[in-house]
Amino acid sequence: MEHLLIRPRVNSRLWACLVAVSVGCVWLAGCGKTKDDEEAAAVPEVTVATVERKMLDDSLLISGNLVALPNRDAKVAALVPGRIQTVLVTEGDRVAARQPLAQLDPASLADQARQAEAAVAQAEANLKNARITAQRNEGLLQRGIAARKDVEDARTQVSVDEAALQQAEAARSAARTQLARTVVHSPFAGTVVHRFLGAGEQVDGSASQPIVEVADIDTLELLGTVPASRLPEIHVGQTFGFQTDSFPGTSFNARIVAVFPAVDPATNNGTARIRVDNRNRMMKLGMFVTVELPLRYQTRRLVVPRQAVYPDESGEPRVYKVTGDEAESVAVQLGIQTKDMAEILSGVREGDKVILAGGYGLPDKAKVRIKP
Repeated sequence: MEHLLIRPRVNSRLWACLVAVSVGCVWLAGCGKTKDDEEAAAVPEVTVATVERKMLDDSLLISGNLVALPNRDAKVAALVPGRIQTVLVTEGDRVAARQPLAQLDPASLADQARQAEAAVAQAEANLKNARITAQRNEGLLQRGIAARKDVEDARTQVSVDEAALQQAEAARSAARTQLARTVVHSPFAGTVVHRFLGAGEQVDGSASQPIVEVADIDTLELLGTVPASRLPEIHVGQTFGFQTDSFPGTSFNARIVAVFPAVDPATNNGTARIRVDNRNRMMKLGMFVTVELPLRYQTRRLVVPRQAVYPDESGEPRVYKVTGDEAESVAVQLGIQTKDMAEILSGVREGDKVILAGGYGLPDKAKVRIKP
C-alpha cells in the first residue's frame, strides 16, 4: 500500500500578508532605535564647575607688548646717499656705542673731500699773496711811491681772500663730515634686533631706508592696558615679581614707572608703564605678555575658573548655568581676575553649576549631558 505525503494547502495571499507585516515590524523597530541613538548623540557632553567662595589674591592682570625704553630703540639709516659696501653686524649681535654697523662705498665722497682740500690750499695761497702785496704797498706809500688807492685796494683784497679761505675751510669740513658718514655707527650700546639691507643695495640717505635696528633689551617696558576704574589702585614705584607661560618656572622683576594721564574714551582703558628687568635677555622685543600685579591681601570671594567665562558676540562675559540637563546662558559681572580664577559679582550664586568645557557655540536653553 502506497503511502501518500499530504501537504496542507496554504492560502498564498495570506502568506504574503504575513511576510509583509513581519518585515514592516522589523523596519519600524530599526528606525526607532536609530532615531534614539541620533538624539542621544546630538546632546553635547560638558564638564562643569561649582561656583564657590575661595581665598583670592586681589591682583590685576595687565597685558601688553614689550617695548624698549624711550630713546633706546633706533632704526639706523645712512645719513648720505650711496651704495652699501658691507654690513658689519647681523641679528643678535651685541654692539657698543659708536661701533661701526655698515660701510658705504666712499669713492665719490672721498673725491669731493680731496677737491675741498685743494680749494683750501688755493685759498691759503691767494691770501698769502694778498698779504704780501698789501705789505709792499704799505711800504711804498710811506716812501711816497705808491698811491693810497693802491694800498686800500690791497687791503680789500686781503679781506676778500680771508673770506674765501673761510668758505673753503667750511666746504672742506662739510666734505670731511660727509665722507665720515659713509660709516654708519650705533647710536648707543645694545643688540641688533633686525637687519633690513645688505651689501650692494642702494640707499638715499633718508630715515625711510634703515639698514639695521638696534635696541637696548637689558631693560624692557610693558605698556599694559588697565580699566580706568582700577587705575587709582596702581602706585608708581611699586615693585613685584611675575612669571609668564612663555618661560615657566622663571621669575622676572618689574616696577611700575608711570601711569598715563589720559584714558582712551572709546574703551575707557588707561595705560601703565611697567619696567621689566631683562638682563638675561630671555624676553624679546615686541613679545605679548600678561603679568599679575598684586594689589591687596587675600579675601574670600565668589569665584569660578576663568575657563568657565564665555564672551558673547559683543564681548560681554557670560556663563552657562546648568540645571538638570539644561544649560542657560547667564550674563555675569566680573570683579578681580587672576591667572586661573575670576570673581563673580552678579549673575550666579554659590553652589550653582556652570559649564567649564564644552560651552563654545552652545545655544541658550540647550540640552547637555554632564561628563561623569
